Amino acid sequence: MFQRSGLWPTPGRLTSALVAAGLAAVVAFAAAPAPPRLGSSTTGDHALAEAVRRAAGSDGHRALSVALIENGVVRTAGVGDTGGPAPRPVDASTLFEIGSVGKALTGMVLADMVAKDGLDPRSPVPGLQGSITYEELASHRSGLPRLAGGLGALVRGAAANYTHGNPYAGQDVSDVREAANSAELSGRGTVTYSNLGMSVLGHALGERAKLPYTDLLRRRVLEPLGMKATTTSTPSAGRAHGYVEAGHEADPWTSDGYAPAGMGAWSTSADLALLVGAMLKGDAPGDDAATPRFTDDDTSRIGYGWYTTTTAKGEVTWHNGGTGGFRAYVGFDRAGGRGVVVLGNTDKDVDHVGLRLLGHEGPRPASSDPLLLTITAGLLLAAVVTSWEPATRRTPTRNRPQADRLGIVSVTANAALVLWVAWMAGAWGTVPFALFILVAAATAAGTALHVARWRELPTARQRSRWLSTVLGLVLDAVIVALLLFMS
Repeated sequence: MFQRSGLWPTPGRLTSALVAAGLAAVVAFAAAPAPPRLGSSTTGDHALAEAVRRAAGSDGHRALSVALIENGVVRTAGVGDTGGPAPRPVDASTLFEIGSVGKALTGMVLADMVAKDGLDPRSPVPGLQGSITYEELASHRSGLPRLAGGLGALVRGAAANYTHGNPYAGQDVSDVREAANSAELSGRGTVTYSNLGMSVLGHALGERAKLPYTDLLRRRVLEPLGMKATTTSTPSAGRAHGYVEAGHEADPWTSDGYAPAGMGAWSTSADLALLVGAMLKGDAPGDDAATPRFTDDDTSRIGYGWYTTTTAKGEVTWHNGGTGGFRAYVGFDRAGGRGVVVLGNTDKDVDHVGLRLLGHEGPRPASSDPLLLTITAGLLLAAVVTSWEPATRRTPTRNRPQADRLGIVSVTANAALVLWVAWMAGAWGTVPFALFILVAAATAAGTALHVARWRELPTARQRSRWLSTVLGLVLDAVIVALLLFMS
């Protein structure tokens, strides 16, 4: 096969391939991300810290900051470190992104305005299509989609999956309102989780109170509870850094438009313990938001933002949150007089940790998303095939002509791009990174065999080769630029 196509590697070419493979393996090894592991650092209550470690396990989490409230007594513990350029042990004062826990706070703002300002939750929101009501937005029953539609939002979301950037960047209040009024309503009256709907609610409440949403939240909920650490903007210091399962750092998620849905929200386990403690006592502003009103599924009902789920041990009222590199869980069991806050700085869920500390049980998160595993395998296979396919081609075809210099340039660029995307997006918390090192070495070897023939090959065998190569390189550059811009 190699003899017919003139690709049988000479000793010199074979040496070049082996050297390239070795260098690629060294570079890949040096660039290997470190999947998160729960470090040995411990702060606060050591007994609680040990309970957290048992509930969480060591893999997939870098740090957890926890508060446990039992009969009015608050205990806190931190395990692991903040990450970032200067890692330090986390404690009850370390700031974490809390994501959609902010929706529960927005629900409380509504309930407080209903109780104190005479707002009818069943009244239509002014200026919103379809006479959608405040209550429908608060309970995810408005029929609005999860996110704003459009090509821009789709590209941002897709790119963020690979670059670990902010999918909500640049979306302001007017963008959210415009998206809500142009969206097609579907499933109105049934619970369908909607970041868009909760964002519209928060800004509508702000307009009614003649305050920006962030000021309204602070005055109605945060200040009365003494939650001084909770903020709606990314802090410059004292925060944890978020990571994905492959070990890459993720950008914070921020958006003025989606702030009422929790984008840009940060808090500490100590601050959120004040919220949970007041909810258990029944004296938090807007605590009626936690009253279950509508059926979500066979085991859960929803109020204004807050969910109430029936487990084998009783009922738990809760909300969780997830951003690019953080997970959060806030919940309480009124009957048991116990509440919990769990904050983590990786993208591995912490709900099961919170439930176990409450004395309930929940499913443990999967080690990795099956789709992500499939994508990882596909990218690795594509890198090898891209670099080696010309070497195994028996005869040229119309779509796969004989080798030339422009073909070598295309193969090298495409293989490098696929490897880079695999490095960025792969499920390296589950798939051994040694596989990436092996694939990188094999890809480099295949590419080196082509490059070694450079002098003996023509620049282009067909005129059309120039156009196809230039267009391919431009496309590769556009993909790289988009991914970097969206990161």
